[in-house]
Amino acid sequence: MLFSEKLKQFEVAHPCENITVDGAQYRYILSGRDTDRTLVFLNGGMNTLEMWMDYVDGLSGDYRVLLFDYPQELRTNQALVTGMHGFFQKLGIEAPVFIGASDGGMVAQIYVQKYPGEAGGLILISTGGMDANTLKSLKKKYCIAPLLLWYMKHCNYEKLKPKLIKAGMRHIRNESAEEIAYARDLFETIFKDYKQEKDVHISGLLADLMNQKPVTEADFAALAGKILLILPDQDFFSGTMQEDLIKLMHNPQISYVSGSHLSTVVKAEDYIRAIRAFLNQSMK
Repeated sequence: MLFSEKLKQFEVAHPCENITVDGAQYRYILSGRDTDRTLVFLNGGMNTLEMWMDYVDGLSGDYRVLLFDYPQELRTNQALVTGMHGFFQKLGIEAPVFIGASDGGMVAQIYVQKYPGEAGGLILISTGGMDANTLKSLKKKYCIAPLLLWYMKHCNYEKLKPKLIKAGMRHIRNESAEEIAYARDLFETIFKDYKQEKDVHISGLLADLMNQKPVTEADFAALAGKILLILPDQDFFSGTMQEDLIKLMHNPQISYVSGSHLSTVVKAEDYIRAIRAFLNQSMK
């Protein structure tokens, strides 16, 4: 089944809600068991909660699950995590277990640094650390980010969309023909109605990651034994970045998987199994 076909069923079963907290509007889905443990999913670089739809049915039978988009009113990562804190309080969520993919994994680290002792666990997928070494590498790699952001604001966005889809598909590595078709349908479906303002917003958040205070090992000491890293063998983040992430996390449990940066979506069942095993063993 293609992404677009799954999405139609998902939207019927899990309609989104909207709430405004401290002037920021959150589009979200809160689903699953009424339990004191909530799995909070943090989006990657397209900032669309639909990327996690397979995970809802895979995990909501045993846990409460929260998906949400980052509000456009929150323009920096510090504003975002502050807003998230108020949002969680509004929903009655305490000790969230963060599941963050790609840039969402970096947002999770910023949250833990800003609100020490408040996270219930960390599951970081296909991401890098917010440590000094990684931030230095990313700054060098994305030195033209301000110029790209200016272009994003002023371009003919509809004409840019095919190039963005092509750029997303460059993450494909050893996926099967079926998985490649699923990924292409995902990008085409999301970009069909994707707005320029939303892309400018998330691109600004990505650029702002380079301005953050680096995290250190001490920021994650309280979460020792409650951290899982799921690392693809052909990820966008280099092996060196993965090693630096591991060093930050106090002997985390690590699940290495075969795949690319898109595996979070196209091989969701593999990730759900790893998450379930970790939660059952380490988060009782």
